Amino acid sequence: MVREYLETFLARRAEEGEPMPSFVVDELRDYLRCGVLALGAVRFLCGHCGRDRLVGLSCKARGFCPRCMGRRMTEMARHWVSAVLPRVRVRQWVLSLPFELRVPLAYHHDLTLAVHGVAARVIEAWYRDKGRELGIADGRTGSITAVQRFGSDLALNVHFHSLYVDGVYDALGAFTPIEAPTRDGLETLCTTIAERVHKLLERRALDHDHADERALCLALSRSAARRGADKHAPQGTDSDHDGEPDWKLKARVDGFDLEATTVVRAEDRERLEDLCRYLLRPPLADRRLRLLPADQVALELKSPWKDGTRWISMRADTFLERLASLVPRPRTNQVLYRGVLAAHSARRPRVVPERDDDERHRPRNATFCELMKHGLNVDVLACPCGHRMKYVATIFDRKGLARLLRAKGLPHQFGR
Repeated sequence: MVREYLETFLARRAEEGEPMPSFVVDELRDYLRCGVLALGAVRFLCGHCGRDRLVGLSCKARGFCPRCMGRRMTEMARHWVSAVLPRVRVRQWVLSLPFELRVPLAYHHDLTLAVHGVAARVIEAWYRDKGRELGIADGRTGSITAVQRFGSDLALNVHFHSLYVDGVYDALGAFTPIEAPTRDGLETLCTTIAERVHKLLERRALDHDHADERALCLALSRSAARRGADKHAPQGTDSDHDGEPDWKLKARVDGFDLEATTVVRAEDRERLEDLCRYLLRPPLADRRLRLLPADQVALELKSPWKDGTRWISMRADTFLERLASLVPRPRTNQVLYRGVLAAHSARRPRVVPERDDDERHRPRNATFCELMKHGLNVDVLACPCGHRMKYVATIFDRKGLARLLRAKGLPHQFGR
């Protein structure tokens, strides 16, 4: 779908006076090159039987590529569990924002950081106050936040998924768990966040004189309104999909949603890693898409809406609009650390897990083969003959690679 309609989509948007930003165009085009063997490959070889295996190079995209973001998800989640998140109870806090804030926050990163800072300070203050009630004078909590830009329907939806150590640390590094907030307490927190964010926005009124910012928001604002998509739901059901079950610990005030339902026990590290992957997941999985006649795309929702909707359908240009809106600005942090988990916190060394002697210190050192085995339990270096394959070379020579692919009967030209 992207390959067939991308250039037409870009040309139409340019004619309408709403051209896509260059960093969005680059990511869309790089996505088409991701994993294409004809453009570069890594070769593995079995020294016993001579069988080889080629793996295409990645585009390293940050917006929606399932392959690259799936690798980053597995890599970062493993790092968080092994080297960042302490062995204590962890609670997930989710803050969703009113519709009118989602586009400005999506392309004004400083404002996004400021809004997150407001919410984080409110939640941190709640933990400190509860700690004082238990006799801990200088308690501190810590958090990791993933800034997500998408909903299950791919519409632009900037919101914050945060993992908080569910308690406070004293100055000596001793941890004290804190009871979950009540529904009334959560509503108070949500109200405080809403009031402080509104005051922040009044102080930092967006400067509409900046033409580049205005053009960027204009170019990508269409997806925020969830326009151009048709829902497919059973007849006679409630059209409101915003209802929540009673068991959720959630509050809603002036369009702000704050949820703190999910909690993971200290000893359940496997479930914690699954939760980390959820925070870092790609916005789209290929298996959720279906191509329909008349240039239509059907998208399966991750979870059904209240009205029973499981699928939505949209035109190709609407689908591309939504993909474009998921691409963050270059050089903007989408993962934020605070409190005792921040890099420069004086308490961090007494909080984070101790590394094993053989553990890699940086998540980016993990290889593709290690991540496939860790995340999917697939050993890509296992040869059918029972021996192990070894890395041979990374091939960039297009002509030599074309000859190798031709000999294997594989596509040897880009786009074929």
